[in-house]
Amino acid sequence: MAKLYDSTAELAFTNKPGEYAQKVESNEMNPLKSVYLGLLNLGADTVQQKNQKKYTRITNFVAVITFLGTLVYLSFSIFWDKWYWLYTLLSLSVTCLGVLFLNSFGKTTAARVIYILGFNWLIFLNTLIVGPSAMGNNYLFVALIIPFLIFDMKQVGLIMLGIVTPLILLYSFEYAVPFFNSYNLEPAQQQLVQKVGIVLQCIFLLLSVYQFVFYNRRTEKQLENSNSQMQFQTSELRRSNSDLEQFAYIISHDLKAPVRNISSFMNLLVNKYGPTMNPEAREFVDYSHAGAKRLERLIDDVLAYCRIGTNLPKPIPVNLNDVVSTIRFELRDKLSSSNAQININKELPVVNNVHSSLMYHVFQNLISNGLKFNKKETPEININWTNSLNYYTFSVSDNGIGISKEYSTTIFQMFKRLHNEHDYDGTGIGLAICKKIVEYYHGEVWFESLDGEGTTFHFTIRKF
Repeated sequence: MAKLYDSTAELAFTNKPGEYAQKVESNEMNPLKSVYLGLLNLGADTVQQKNQKKYTRITNFVAVITFLGTLVYLSFSIFWDKWYWLYTLLSLSVTCLGVLFLNSFGKTTAARVIYILGFNWLIFLNTLIVGPSAMGNNYLFVALIIPFLIFDMKQVGLIMLGIVTPLILLYSFEYAVPFFNSYNLEPAQQQLVQKVGIVLQCIFLLLSVYQFVFYNRRTEKQLENSNSQMQFQTSELRRSNSDLEQFAYIISHDLKAPVRNISSFMNLLVNKYGPTMNPEAREFVDYSHAGAKRLERLIDDVLAYCRIGTNLPKPIPVNLNDVVSTIRFELRDKLSSSNAQININKELPVVNNVHSSLMYHVFQNLISNGLKFNKKETPEININWTNSLNYYTFSVSDNGIGISKEYSTTIFQMFKRLHNEHDYDGTGIGLAICKKIVEYYHGEVWFESLDGEGTTFHFTIRKF
C-alpha cells in the first residue's frame, strides 16, 4: 500500500502531464532519448489546456523529423556545391528550429502556423530548384496530413489553411517548373535525391508509427496509475466516511451524556440550594448552567454539520412554500412578540431531488438570523427567487444590522461569530451548515450587505 500511495501521489500532484511516466522510465533512458524527449516536450508545460499539450508535442515531433531530414539534403547540397539549393534547405532548417523556439516560449499556435506555411512553401521552392524528376512534390501530399496531426479538430480555420496551402502549391507546380529549369540538378543527381526522398519518407512513416505507439504506451501507463490512484482514493474515502460516522456517534452519545449530566446536576443544585445561596455563588452556578447548555447546542450543531450528506433518504421533490410555512409556524411566537414579518414575494418553486430536512435547515438559519440580528421596530424578511437554465437562485433579505465587508470571506466558517454571545445568542455554525448544504446540491452561497441597512443572502440550487 505504501508503494501504491507513493506512486499515485507523485502522479496526482505533478503539474506536467506524462512526467510520471518519464520518471518511471528515467533509469532506462539513454542520453539520446533524453534529448529527444526534452525536445518533444518543449513548451508543453506552458500550455494551460490539457488537450492542446498533445498538439504541441506533435508539432515538436514533426519539426524535429523535418530538421533531421533536411540535414541529409544539406550534406548533398554542400557536397555538390549547389548554393541555391543550400539556401532553401537552410531556410527550412531555420523554420524548424524557429518552431521549437516559439513552442518553448508558449507561442504554440504561431509555431504551428509558421510550420505549415514555411514547410509547404520551402518544400515547393526546393522541389522547383532540384528538378521535377526528384519527385520532391510528394512531400506536399504528406503536408496534407500534417494539419490533422497538429491542430485540434475544432480549429477548422487553421486546418483549412493547412489543407489549402499545399493544394494551391501542387496546382501551381507545373506552371512554375519552366522558370526554374536553369537551376535544376543533373538528371543523375535528381534520381539520387528521389531515392533518398523515398528512404526518408519510409523513415518518417516508421518514426510516426513509433511515436504513435510511444504515446499509447505512455497513455496506458498514466491510465493505469490513474486507476490505481482512484482505487486508493476510493478506499480512503470509505475509510474517511467510516471515521466520520464513528465521530458522529461519539459526539451524539459519549460527549452529550456528560454534558446533560452537568446541566441536570446544575438544575438540581439550583432547585435544592438556590434559595440559600449567596448572590455570587448563584451567579457562578447560573454561568455554569448556561455554559453547559451552550456546549450542548454546540455539540448538536457540530453533529448536524457532520451528518450533512450521510444516511439521507432518497431525494424527492420538495415544495419550498411548505418548508417556509413550517418555519413561520415554529417562529409564530417570536414573530408576534417582535411584530416581524416573513414575506414571500412570489410563490416558491417545487425543487426536485432535494431533501426537505436540509432545505429546512437553510431557510430556517437564514430567516432566524434575519430576525435575530435586527433592531428595527418591525423586522422584515423577504424571500425571492429567480429561475435560470441550470439553477434556482434564492435570496433571503432582512432589514437588520447588516454585515461588514471585512467578514465576506470568513462568515461561512465554523464557529465564526461577529458579535459577543451576550449580545446575540448562537454557536456560529448556522451559516457554515447552510454553505455545506448548498454545496452538497452543487450550488453557491454569498451575501450582499450594507452595515446597518440589512443583508441579503443568495444561494443557488442546481437543477438535476
